[in-house]
Amino acid sequence: MQVTIKVPDWASYVLSDLTDMDRNPQPLNPKTIRSFKLSLPDDCYFEYAFVREDRAESAADIDAKVLEPDPENDLRADNPWYPGISALQGPAYKPDPLADPILEAKGKVRRFRLESEHLAQTRRIISYTPEGFDDKPLASIYIQDGVAYYRIARLPEVLETLIAEGYPPAHLIFVEPGDRAKEYRYNPHYQGFMVEELLPFIADELGASQERVVMGASLGGLMSGLLALNHPHLFQTVISQSGAFIGSPDELDFYSGKSSWVLETLQQEKPLPLRWYVDTGKLEWLYPINKQIAETLQAKGYDTSYAERNSGHNWVTWRNGLGDALRFALSGLAH
Repeated sequence: MQVTIKVPDWASYVLSDLTDMDRNPQPLNPKTIRSFKLSLPDDCYFEYAFVREDRAESAADIDAKVLEPDPENDLRADNPWYPGISALQGPAYKPDPLADPILEAKGKVRRFRLESEHLAQTRRIISYTPEGFDDKPLASIYIQDGVAYYRIARLPEVLETLIAEGYPPAHLIFVEPGDRAKEYRYNPHYQGFMVEELLPFIADELGASQERVVMGASLGGLMSGLLALNHPHLFQTVISQSGAFIGSPDELDFYSGKSSWVLETLQQEKPLPLRWYVDTGKLEWLYPINKQIAETLQAKGYDTSYAERNSGHNWVTWRNGLGDALRFALSGLAH
């Protein structure tokens, strides 16, 4: 579809899925750029916003609080990180059925407070055990950005729907970061917290089995891949949604970095006993690296599922992939 976006006369920047919103805002001059055109697939979902000139003196001043929707577009994005911005939805766009699950989650929710020496703080954890399996030694799925996956993506409801379809159950372990930009960026303290503190804690509290899945989106997808690559004896499956695989421990630039530690490691090292689910939006700057990661995994002989959608770096994209992601992860568990 062809879309013409009129530039508001008050706008100084435009941001979108292609710029990771406020991380790479593009300057505008309404006096010289009155409008711009986008050519998008008919089944697309895409988010964007503007910034007023008087609300940001420079790109460094821009954050979620100063973003404003397109006054010519009434469709608002379903984005908890950037509320109230605009969305474009193609005439052929159809959400995945499990993007908005209807089955109620009636399992057991537990809330823990774990004192972490690695992080030097108390970390809150939420676990969900499917209904009827409270006394079983289940596999566990460790989820970065846990509260978002718990509340926004409604992962317990997605899990219960798949169990009703015949897939095996698992514990869901929702792990919320403190400062995700610091903790998910190759941070050894966070990795130590996960493998040396959280995993044993969950095994003791829930009687969880040794089968483990690790998952996350964006930087959470990166950290999930790092945990599995560095500790393949502890995890069997990785779910990465729009993984931020640009950069390395020495180049913490996940937008324009030239290196990719994860890609180079996968290319150079012998395959590990890991299964990978990788999905990405095609309308985001991380699409090329995620496609490369998936192609490398497949070439190396990893058990890999790869999906790409005509959408951006946002929760609509990730919610549309959750059904397939969990199907892949659960199908690898012992029944």
